[in-house]
Amino acid sequence: MKKYTFLILFIISILFLGCIETGKDQLPQKENNPPHSKCGDGVCDSLERESNLCPEDCLNTPTKKETVKSSKPVVYIGMMVHLEGWADETDESAYVRHVGLMREYADLFEKYGAKLTWESKELTKGSLRWGDNVLLEMQERGHGVGVHADVGGSRNYVCKNFTSDLTTKKKELEQLGVNVRHVSGVTSHCDWVTACVESGFKFTTGGVAYSVSSLPEELRPEQFKNCPSPSKCHQPYPTSLAERLHPWRARSGADWIVDNPDGKLVILAESGLLVAKYEESLSSDGSNISGEFTREDIDTYFLELEQAIALSDPDKVNIYYVGWSLGKPLDKVLLEEWLKRIQPYVENGSVRWATLPEMYDAYIRWEN
Repeated sequence: MKKYTFLILFIISILFLGCIETGKDQLPQKENNPPHSKCGDGVCDSLERESNLCPEDCLNTPTKKETVKSSKPVVYIGMMVHLEGWADETDESAYVRHVGLMREYADLFEKYGAKLTWESKELTKGSLRWGDNVLLEMQERGHGVGVHADVGGSRNYVCKNFTSDLTTKKKELEQLGVNVRHVSGVTSHCDWVTACVESGFKFTTGGVAYSVSSLPEELRPEQFKNCPSPSKCHQPYPTSLAERLHPWRARSGADWIVDNPDGKLVILAESGLLVAKYEESLSSDGSNISGEFTREDIDTYFLELEQAIALSDPDKVNIYYVGWSLGKPLDKVLLEEWLKRIQPYVENGSVRWATLPEMYDAYIRWEN
C-alpha cells in the first residue's frame, strides 16, 4: 500500500512542476510585449499590427503634406470688396453712409456664415479723420481687411516711387490697428511684385490682365501685348479658371506668371466681378461690362462655381473668389438670393467660406 501511495505522490509532483514551467512560458515578457495602446491614438503596437485589431493606427504613416490632403477636395470661396469711389476722406456724410453700408452687408453675410474681405482705399483716410473705426471692427468680426492701393497703373507712373507709395498706404491702415498682409490695385508696367515685397506685403489679390505689362514683351500674351491702361485690360488674369484655382509664388514682375518656390509674394488670383459675371462670359476682351447686378450674373456665377469644383484638386489649395466695388452698392435682395443658393454647396462640403487672408494661411500650411 505504501508502495502505491509513494508512486501516486511522485506522479502528482511531476505533473505540478510541469504546470509551473508551462505557466512561466505563458507569462507576458515585459521587454518583448509592451502594453497594448489605445485604438485610435495613432500608435501601432505589436498586438494591433499582428491581430489587425485597429487598422486605422496601422496604416502607413502619412507625410506632413499628406496630412492636409482630403479624399474630397474643397474650394475656398470668398468675396473681395474694394472700398473706393466715394469721397470718404473729404466728405464726412459720404463716409458715414459708406460705413453704414459696410455694416449692413457684413450682417447679411454673417447670417449665412459667409465672409467678406474689405480692401480699403479712401475709407482708410476717412477712418483716420472722422473716427468710427469700422475696418478694425470688421477684422474683429472675422472678415478680412487689406489695402486697395490703386497705384502704378498709369503709363507715366514713376516706378522708383512704387515701394514708398505702397509703404505709406500700408502704414496708414496699420494706424487703425489692422493686421495688414495683402494689397490689391498694384497692376503696373513697373516691377509690382518687388514693390509689394519691399513694402512688407505677403500676398496680392485682384490681379487683372494689365499686370502682364511688367513682363518682357516676348512673354506677354498676344492679346495683352500692348495694353494701354488697367481699365482697358481689366479682365481677370490668368484668363483660364484652371490657372486661377491654385495660389502660386512670384519672384519678380518680370516672371510672375511662373510659379517660383523662391518667390516672396503669393498670388491669389481673382475670378472676375460678381456684378459682371454674365457679361464676362460673353466677352473675352472685358468689353460690354454694364456693372448692373442681375439674376443672369448669379446664374453664371454658379455655372463657373460648378466648373471650379470639378477642377479642384484634393492635393492642393483650391480658391474661387469674386470681386465688387462698394462705390456702387448691390441689390440686397439679389445678394441674399445668391447667398442662399451657395448654402447647399457649403452643407455638402464642396465649398467653404474664407477671407482672402485665410486662403493665404491655408496655402502656407499646405507648403509646410
